[in-house]
This record gives sequence, C-alpha cells and structure tokens, in this order.
Amino acid sequence: MEWLKLRRSRVPGVTAAALLLLPAAMAALFLAMAGSGRGDAMSLKAGALVTRQGWLGYLDALTQIYASAGLLGMGVLVAWCFGREYADRTVVSLYASATPRESVAAAKLAVLSLWSAAVSVALIPSALLVGLVAGLGVPDDDDVLAVLRVALLSALTGLSALTVALFASVGRGFLPAVGGLVGLVAAAQVAAVAGAGGWFPYSVPGLWAVASSTPTLAAVPGWHLLVVPCWAAVLGALTIGWWRRAQLA
Repeated sequence: MEWLKLRRSRVPGVTAAALLLLPAAMAALFLAMAGSGRGDAMSLKAGALVTRQGWLGYLDALTQIYASAGLLGMGVLVAWCFGREYADRTVVSLYASATPRESVAAAKLAVLSLWSAAVSVALIPSALLVGLVAGLGVPDDDDVLAVLRVALLSALTGLSALTVALFASVGRGFLPAVGGLVGLVAAAQVAAVAGAGGWFPYSVPGLWAVASSTPTLAAVPGWHLLVVPCWAAVLGALTIGWWRRAQLA
C-alpha cells in the first residue's frame, strides 16, 4: 500500500526529476561560467567553486551541490510521506486499522529507502548524459569513478534524510519536519566548519566525497561512512517506536 501511494503521487516523480536534473544542470552551468573568463560576480563565484575544467570540474561542482541539495530534496519527500498522514487526517484510520501502526511506519521507511537507492542509481546515467550534452566529450575511467562517488553520496544522503520521518511523526505534520530538515542542513555545515564533520552523519558523506576529489583537503576515511547507516537504523527504530506508542490526543 505504501508503494502504491508513492507510485501514484506526483511528489516522488517531481522530486526525483529535480534531484536528477537540477544539480547536474547547475554544475554544468557553473563549469561554463568558470571557464568563460569574464570578471562578473557570478563568474568569479563559479570559478571559486570549480577549480578544474572538463569532466572533473563538472563532477567537483556536482559533488558540492549534491552534498546539501541531496539532503534537502530527499528530506522533503520523507516529510511529505509521513507528514501527509496528519495533514490529510488519514492518521485516524491507521489507528482503526488491523495493520499495526509500527508496520505502517516500517513500510514507509523501507519504501523511501528503496526510492532513494533507485534515484542514486539513476543519477549515474543522468549525470553522464548532462555532461555529454554540455560538450565534455567521452568520460574516462577517473570520470566514471567520480560519478560513482556522487551516486554513493546520494545513497548515503537518502539514509540521512530518514531522520525527517521522526520530526514529522513527533511534530505531527509538514512544518516541524521541514523545520527539522533545515536544522539538519545547518548543523551539517556547522559540524564541517568545527572540524567534527568526519563523524557527523549528516556531513560525513559530503566531506568524504569532496575530499576524495580534492587533493588539497584532508581525506576522510571510507569507514567513517558506516556512521550513516548505523545512525539511520537508530533513528528508524525510534520512529517505529513512536508510531507504536503515540496517541492521537
């Protein structure tokens, strides 16, 4: 049933299209502006973001954009999936259903995880296609490896975004979930600046991906990425536990 609701709604499709096309298009635009040689403010900012040309410059920009945009995009869908039960007042029927509420919550988390994994896989051909359309030529092995790194970043970001399910459940609606999502994005930036981003589950995927493609940055060990699925499992268990015990009044 949760899969049917997700498949028949326009929100997941629009969100997937935005995640697959907008960051890649923005990265290609930044690459073009950085290489234009113009001295306007936008070109200078693009040049600070994109320090290399060709595929690697395009993928560097895509990685940095996805580090924040991925969490926002996937978090919005999680907020919709859980928050709509309260906004549409369908949560009342869940209390009267023979299906345990914790099973409904677990199904939502499972479907959202599969959806984010599918989007991450689709990101590989999408990013390559946008690069080809932008005239970057045929990618080499290093370029393909960088694309795979962005796809892994997307998958880990999808797991991090499941935290929003707890915000939507405890807050009983969209607004607390969106507020919590904005707080997560801000906290990830603060943790990265403070030097704790290598262990913070909402910033470690982005730091790992950016550092892997930027020799001047300190590398983040790959095993630090295990923090993300472990934390997602803890937050998922808390969400399911909330749905098991929560009351309407």
